[in-house]
Amino acid sequence: MPKANQSTNVRTWSKTVPSYGLRLSDLDLYVLKNHDDLLRVLGYERVEGSSPRALVGWAVHMVFLFALVGGVSTLGGDMFSTYGGRTVRTGTADPLDNDIGVPLTSWCFAVVLIGVVLVAVRWLRSDRHRDGMEIGYLVATVACGALALGQLVSDRGLDAFAAPSIPVWAAAVCAAVLLAAVLLFSRGRRVPVPNNFRQIDTPDPQQAIALVEALEPKERDKLLGERRRAIERLRERGLIDAAEAAHVESLPLGASTTIAPARESHGPRSVS
Repeated sequence: MPKANQSTNVRTWSKTVPSYGLRLSDLDLYVLKNHDDLLRVLGYERVEGSSPRALVGWAVHMVFLFALVGGVSTLGGDMFSTYGGRTVRTGTADPLDNDIGVPLTSWCFAVVLIGVVLVAVRWLRSDRHRDGMEIGYLVATVACGALALGQLVSDRGLDAFAAPSIPVWAAAVCAAVLLAAVLLFSRGRRVPVPNNFRQIDTPDPQQAIALVEALEPKERDKLLGERRRAIERLRERGLIDAAEAAHVESLPLGASTTIAPARESHGPRSVS
């Protein structure tokens, strides 16, 4: 029996899925999203709430953020705390000695550099669509890099191009170059890719076909109509061509999950 679900429906998915996140194998999952028995036979289940992958992603973001802060905080300074909407000074942190502070700055910016590389990878994999938070990270990396270099030279007494300064230079310069590329050559704002299903088992196509055939004719016709309209929306948006649309529509309901990633990677015909 169908089960109510508040996740993205096939109409919304076909209208909003970005070109860089389109997986035709997801089509029938969205069409059948209220039929848990069919989803299980196809080897999937709906994702409710935050997925473990999203939590891991959040944790990784925090690592790169703390690395950025750690790279410029080795000289200590005032400490503040915010409570009840008020920010008050709570004390002063002592600077770290050179034998600790210098390596810490260097290692922190080595981590920051990894973050910059990951921003570049995400930008390229999303067909050069920008993300506001990533732009902010690049701006902060350039600013913090300049501050850290000033600290190393003026306060720590290092040469500007000493070995511990290299990760700082690398992170700041790479961030500046990438920031310029993102601002000049992005193809639009990045939007989230819907991810409402996860694979849990090996699919059983024959049983899926049998369950679809066992649906009431009125319900089956409704689902096929939703599927047909979704395919047409994808074609109108330029995400698939007429031949691909015809091929997907010719598949039995539930069979879009068998479309190989290699076919999906062809991507859109045009992106704005």
